[in-house]
Amino acid sequence: MTERRKEGQNVESVEAGQDGRVPQLNLLARAWNVLKSTLQRRVKGAGHHHHTIGRKPIISVEDEAELAEVIKTLAKRDFPLRMSDVQKLAFQFAQKKGLKGFSQTMKKAGYGWFQGFMKRQPNLGIRKPEALSAARAAGFNPTVVMGWFKKYQDMIETLGLENVPDRIWNCDETGLQDHFLSTRVVAEVGSPCFEVTGGEKGETTTCLASHNAAGGYGPTMVIFKGKRMKAEWLLGSPQNTAVKISDGWINSELFVEWGKLFLQKLPKDDPRPHLLLVDGLFDVV
Repeated sequence: MTERRKEGQNVESVEAGQDGRVPQLNLLARAWNVLKSTLQRRVKGAGHHHHTIGRKPIISVEDEAELAEVIKTLAKRDFPLRMSDVQKLAFQFAQKKGLKGFSQTMKKAGYGWFQGFMKRQPNLGIRKPEALSAARAAGFNPTVVMGWFKKYQDMIETLGLENVPDRIWNCDETGLQDHFLSTRVVAEVGSPCFEVTGGEKGETTTCLASHNAAGGYGPTMVIFKGKRMKAEWLLGSPQNTAVKISDGWINSELFVEWGKLFLQKLPKDDPRPHLLLVDGLFDVV
């Protein structure tokens, strides 16, 4: 017979007809090797409460459910979050809610919180995503292509953008070389052949542009390779053009900066959302 069962039988005997005086509880505790304080709590009815182990979660159950929905929505749009992304998102969420408890130094929720969050959200799990670019490279598999268009159609219908082309956007980046070498030329056989270029090595300038299905254009970002901005880079640039410098390539910080410019240029008189396609992936703004 287990200790819990012994305890339950003795409590029943006390509640059935005994007066519950302390000496009787002492006798029962010694006879059945149960703490007297445990019997006292059970007699008073306090022993039937559910108990939780550990600290109360920093984010409430309702807010964690909302956070889980955001994570699932991003995954459906082909933007799944890594563990570190979820931790950073939770920290930002807590900051906006005025909640304290996460590390201000690390700027993200801890690993312990992440483990508890995953246990409290049974619909979420750790999975290995399929590389979408690799699927495209595999000969444009018809199943993959049709699946993409099905997802696109569902998104258009969900957002109510079936006949609103000016709210369906596409953005992409391209690298521009400042000089090229000819692949084939005509020259004397047996003699060295050279070609004069603008420099020993070409440099890449990246351009990130966007347009919508109605023919409108969004802001453009031109990224030059360098450490210091040159005034001549701004000469002749079209309106809504931002000129930046880096190693010649776009990075996450510059893309976020371009995204802010894109949001600023969107019309504010219509509450309907905009759909932005980035390398074939969906994002709603």
